[in-house]
Amino acid sequence: MLASKGYVDIPSHGVSMFPLIRTGNICRFEPFSAERLQAGDILLYLSDKGVLVGHRYCRQTRENGRTLFICKGDSQDYDDPPLTSEQLLGRLVSIRKGRVELRADGLLLAGWGKIIIRLPLLSTGIHWYLRAARKLRGMKAVT
Repeated sequence: MLASKGYVDIPSHGVSMFPLIRTGNICRFEPFSAERLQAGDILLYLSDKGVLVGHRYCRQTRENGRTLFICKGDSQDYDDPPLTSEQLLGRLVSIRKGRVELRADGLLLAGWGKIIIRLPLLSTGIHWYLRAARKLRGMKAVT
């Protein structure tokens, strides 16, 4: 779909990108060039388990002569497994929250991306907030 339409709209699910992206928000991803990636961009990728994931790009690393991409969810206090370029499908360009559309290059989204990347303890705080909120509601904790 990315190749034919030039974008794909995907409804979000889960809390890994809380508070920026919530279940039901519509995330639009477009193809991109890995050379133009910036820390803080949100990437759509296919996990090793075959699941589509939208998480924030943090950095690159090299292993056995291959470039690997490191991403993580905003509310997670750990990195995702390293990704190959073949797993990367698109970069977030907008989030639709009801009637409001936020652009990834706009002040709010771009600013939040820079903050969450530069202050990793913020992710830990969000993670613990979500754990406490679930416990208070009688649900199992986020793991």
